[in-house]
Amino acid sequence: MLGDISPQDQRAFNRRLIESLESLNIRYAIGGSIAAMAYSEPRYTVDVDLMVQIDLDHLRSFIEHIEGWGVYVEPFETVLEYNLPNALPISIVDGFSSTKADIYVARDTGLDISAMQRRARLRMYETPPLDAWFLAPEDVILYKLDYYRQSEGNSPKHPIDIAIGVLSLWNALWDEFQARPQRKSP
Repeated sequence: MLGDISPQDQRAFNRRLIESLESLNIRYAIGGSIAAMAYSEPRYTVDVDLMVQIDLDHLRSFIEHIEGWGVYVEPFETVLEYNLPNALPISIVDGFSSTKADIYVARDTGLDISAMQRRARLRMYETPPLDAWFLAPEDVILYKLDYYRQSEGNSPKHPIDIAIGVLSLWNALWDEFQARPQRKSP
């Protein structure tokens, strides 16, 4: 069951995934709750979400590489026919440890393009050290807001993640906005 994932198993799975992406020279950025935690407070999560910038030939090679791990990954044909047209992630699941990753293929949209340009290299793990690419905090917030909208407000985890150290900044901006003279309508 996904609730029984050990942090050590998820860490090993994440490390293997990041090292594979880097060895295959695939541009990626960690998003979701793990990225939110990089900028804020830790919380429990059962998977890693990543965005990749990749062409179809390299995507096929990446999926074949992951299949070599002996884990479940959605077949390339399914990804091509269903996941990509519907902007759905590619799931990777290790059935033995229940560790999981969702891989989102960056689209040619303004947000995905600019998010990949703003990604930042951060320390993911201390021992042994592992640096990885993460979405910038503003992009984590934008994606979390979009996922919350898509869930029609039924996902309580997204508002928690959105609060990644920005509450005091938001309050200061709101106070400044409230103090401005209001423009009168014509």
